[in-house]
Amino acid sequence: MHRRLVALAATALVALAACSGAATPTPVADPSEIVTQSLDALSKAKTVHARADVTGTLPFDAGALLGGLSGGSGTPSASGASMDLAGTYLDATVDIAGKKGTVTIAIPFLLGTKLDLIMDGDTSYTRISLFGDTWQKSVASPEPGASPSPSQDAASMVADVKKALSQPGVKTEKLADEKCGEDDCYHVRITAPASALAADASGLAEGLGGDLGGLAQGLASPAPGASPLVGGDVTIDWWARKSDLRPMKIVLGTTAEGSTIGVTVTMDKWDEPVTVTPPPADKVTDQPAFELPSFEIPSIAP
Repeated sequence: MHRRLVALAATALVALAACSGAATPTPVADPSEIVTQSLDALSKAKTVHARADVTGTLPFDAGALLGGLSGGSGTPSASGASMDLAGTYLDATVDIAGKKGTVTIAIPFLLGTKLDLIMDGDTSYTRISLFGDTWQKSVASPEPGASPSPSQDAASMVADVKKALSQPGVKTEKLADEKCGEDDCYHVRITAPASALAADASGLAEGLGGDLGGLAQGLASPAPGASPLVGGDVTIDWWARKSDLRPMKIVLGTTAEGSTIGVTVTMDKWDEPVTVTPPPADKVTDQPAFELPSFEIPSIAP
């Protein structure tokens, strides 16, 4: 019996050592590869919690903002009006494969507006603070035809980012490794000059941020005679966990009419279970009190 226990213990130690050795990642030196592999790691995640905080002051003109969002030629405000972005944030916990999760968006400068979203498969519940505490329920209808496979979506995203990082004037550099909490992380800095954004704003923005391309194009290339809203370089600092390349923090900074604007995104709770609870029945209506933009969890998980 004693010999059997010793043999079992030895076998367990060997197996543990083998597993520990297999978990050791291969170091990545190329900064562009760190970013693209980090995005690929993100696409393979089952669940994640992300929070984006926005800071700075932005010249504000409602017509320009709406024009940019609709793909028009909106221009920055010439009246000197501005909005303080402090306290603006997005907090989301999502199950990508299960298409469920919760999202909260706070926009203090817009009459203290707060939007809450609960997603559970094809059913979603939305509440906007300006309309009280009632939730609007909606059920998505299946779209006709087959959708692209998630793996194809992920591959396309990585290809777009590689193309964006190779644009003229875009600089990608690997800085010294840093700690992300208790984790060791790579630190990559991407710098895009205003001239590169003005030449092809959508190329970089679409590669790194999806639908931001159209808005970026409108802001960086305004109507004749108007100064560009983004007046300086755009810098993106990217921290990826060395053990699995998953992104842990992304910080975007730029200037607008002399004011620094920053967006800090942190990600954690990877692959932890996500539970959603529908709102109380007496607080739910299926009668639209407001029009909502379409929103769905991206299908990037393979």
